[in-house]
Amino acid sequence: MRVCFLAPELLPNQGGVGTYSVEIIRQLAGTADLTVLTPLRRRGKEVFDRARLEEYFDHRVTILPISEAHDTFRYNFAFQRAVRRYLAGEARLEKFDVIHSQHAHMPDLLTQRRDRDPATVRTMHTTIEGQRQGIRIARALGGLLESSERWQVVLAGLLRLAERSILRRPNDTFIAVSHWMQTVLEALEIQPNRIHVVHCGGDPERFRPGLRTVDATRSNPERLTVLYPGRPTLVKGAGVLAQAIPRVIAAFPNVDFVFTGGGAEEFQRIASFPPAVAAHVRYLGYLPYEELPGVFASADLMVAPTYYEDFPIRILESLASGVPVVASDVGGIHEVVETGKTGILVAPGDPVGLARGIVKLLSDDGLRARLGAAGRQRIIQEFSWQKAGASTLELYRQVAN
Repeated sequence: MRVCFLAPELLPNQGGVGTYSVEIIRQLAGTADLTVLTPLRRRGKEVFDRARLEEYFDHRVTILPISEAHDTFRYNFAFQRAVRRYLAGEARLEKFDVIHSQHAHMPDLLTQRRDRDPATVRTMHTTIEGQRQGIRIARALGGLLESSERWQVVLAGLLRLAERSILRRPNDTFIAVSHWMQTVLEALEIQPNRIHVVHCGGDPERFRPGLRTVDATRSNPERLTVLYPGRPTLVKGAGVLAQAIPRVIAAFPNVDFVFTGGGAEEFQRIASFPPAVAAHVRYLGYLPYEELPGVFASADLMVAPTYYEDFPIRILESLASGVPVVASDVGGIHEVVETGKTGILVAPGDPVGLARGIVKLLSDDGLRARLGAAGRQRIIQEFSWQKAGASTLELYRQVAN
């Protein structure tokens, strides 16, 4: 099985699409002949070039960095152009059986399709319209847009047209990473037999409670820690959390809030805190993926106050770490987070309800322990990357025949 995997995000993986790509490639390496097209990325002085990427995957896949990303919204267009050039030339000589694309990045948007081309599998992480809906709700409730969100607003019409054109391709097969996304695709008049639900996974061997250390996240060993692992964007609810934090501290002073996925300056564009509140807030910045298991395990609970999301991997990683979750009841989140079983669901955009849920878990050690243990067991039983990889490989075999 020869597969061309289009990975607009790979390493260093700082988002859900990057983590998904890394983990699916890891599962498929050695069972399929993978060629991965991706942008070259840098982190400080580190360069994630072909040699480094192939070493990361134990030289079991071919990695071709065909463009370069500078972590802005515009890099995606350069990658789309590079994918078009590649697929118009040597890729067709390679005679791939399957091309695996990632939406809503749309890396194969500019590629002309022909009847004799390889089958396309398209993983639906989100939709352009869904992202826009989340941004509209977040803006209505107040807050500043992050740069990528501003680009989405400016280019909204063009992006919707692009998405419409790519989702109308008649021969594509779709992976929905949640049952909720399956309903979204069916509402877009995509035939149900072309949609296959393959949930994202957690990694309970990498993310596990045994990695917990007292000083990994907290400024004071006696304090409990609430973790927000994500980019400081309006649609992911960073502004709502900023409004909830003073309420939580007033009710439960023995708490630290820890932010990863961005530095202090990025988060403070959304909200700045008075000194008494700021003393309870820490910014760890962008962390290498290999450091995240220890950070997750060392938290007492995790929050995902998003306005729009499909099936966030960071929630799965938190539960795999034995850490319960307070999350917005949006998208497919309810398929893994259930109030009273693995965490607490709250309404999006409600800082009072968010604060109430956080305080409830902080105030009850036994409840946190029970929900965390149940969440980890659920990841082990239902949401593993091994299961996701096996289902993806089987789908490749189906569409290639």
